[in-house]
Amino acid sequence: MFKYDLNLEFGSNILKWFKTNKRNLPFRKDKDPYKVWLSEIILQQTQMDTGIKYYKKFIKKFPNVKTLSKANEEVIYSMWKGLGYYNRAKNLHKTATIITEDFKGVFPTQYDDLLMLPGVGKYTASAISSICFNKRRFVIDANVFRVISRYLGVKKNINKAGSYNHFEGMSKKLSKNIKDVGLYNEALMDFGSLVCKPKKPNCKICNNKKTCYSFINNTQEIYPIKEKQKKRKKRYFNYFAIENKGKYLIQKRTKKDIWNNLYEFFLIEDKNSSEAISLFKQNTGLDINNLKSENIVKKLSQLSHQSISVNFYKIFIRRNKDFYSIKKNLSLEEIEKREIEKVGFPKVIDNYLKYNS
Repeated sequence: MFKYDLNLEFGSNILKWFKTNKRNLPFRKDKDPYKVWLSEIILQQTQMDTGIKYYKKFIKKFPNVKTLSKANEEVIYSMWKGLGYYNRAKNLHKTATIITEDFKGVFPTQYDDLLMLPGVGKYTASAISSICFNKRRFVIDANVFRVISRYLGVKKNINKAGSYNHFEGMSKKLSKNIKDVGLYNEALMDFGSLVCKPKKPNCKICNNKKTCYSFINNTQEIYPIKEKQKKRKKRYFNYFAIENKGKYLIQKRTKKDIWNNLYEFFLIEDKNSSEAISLFKQNTGLDINNLKSENIVKKLSQLSHQSISVNFYKIFIRRNKDFYSIKKNLSLEEIEKREIEKVGFPKVIDNYLKYNS
């Protein structure tokens, strides 16, 4: 790698580029920590265009942390539909409540205090403290990993423990002549997103290319160094959409697992769909031996760490007596079809309901 003292123009060059090329993002209009925090939580694992749509929706409904803290959790989950990783939505409400009740509605200015908030890690705490309070904290995300590793030719695996602190230290040294670290952080993230892209980086317009290790050695495509992705765990979900006269039976996911606190249909997790149907029959006493193929809808849900094959079985119950007996025996809740939009479901169920309700 190059020596850090040879690269003090790195940060200045990034800021020069940023001055005329920065993205016009709604949460950058001021340095409101609530807006920065909200945007960062929404944008985790989310594409920018999609994240902005959700950000605008949340800001309109909850213009400040106090209004968010008073919101019903189910309303938040419903608004979060489509973003996935619903634990973020849960922590969003928790943090809003803590800020409102324990900090009198004012975000803490210190990095260590921000780290104590639910769902706030090093990245988010660094973003808030540097952008809003001008603290010298350095944001490290996928864009920053890529820019710095290419520029310096960093051989360290970014997925290994300690890599965040390692890159944080390098970013700090590369920008020691920069006064506004918050602006530098934003510039570095935009530069990684728009110029130093994962594939086909636009090196021609990079004003750091003369001192960039990857450009000089034509090794842009191998950085950052990552370990091979582990195989996704395979799971098999069999959902039984039990319906009677415009009503569905649903249940809330309460175990420590994916989609925690979201609603779903009655679930039997089994690779063998015949076994799942047999178990459903035993649990309900229903005769569904003649379940036809048109009653089954197959879906695939790809998560970052799991691959879930999903079967949906449409079960129409004619008699009210049977419907309520199943509800009681399986400890389910009923919901009117017209109320479905108000309930938080996993995306795979949302998609099913969109075309099958």
